[in-house]
Amino acid sequence: MDIAKLRAEIVYRYKTQTAFASAIGWTENKLSKMMTGKYKPDTDEVAGIADALNLNERQYCDIFLPRKSPNGDKGTTA
Repeated sequence: MDIAKLRAEIVYRYKTQTAFASAIGWTENKLSKMMTGKYKPDTDEVAGIADALNLNERQYCDIFLPRKSPNGDKGTTA
């Protein structure tokens, strides 16, 4: 997960992590743990985050799938 890109989207759309946490029904503590790498969201939570941030496919892949493919593809997005 690319935390810097996720943080940028949160700030762009919600101004603060507190407002974003409230919008997705999370506590500030839970969001903080995710943003520091101490908590990994499940697929339903990732879907909720993507919906709340209105991410397009490219943004979703850049944030949640930032690594190269293990099978040698040059990237995860087209």
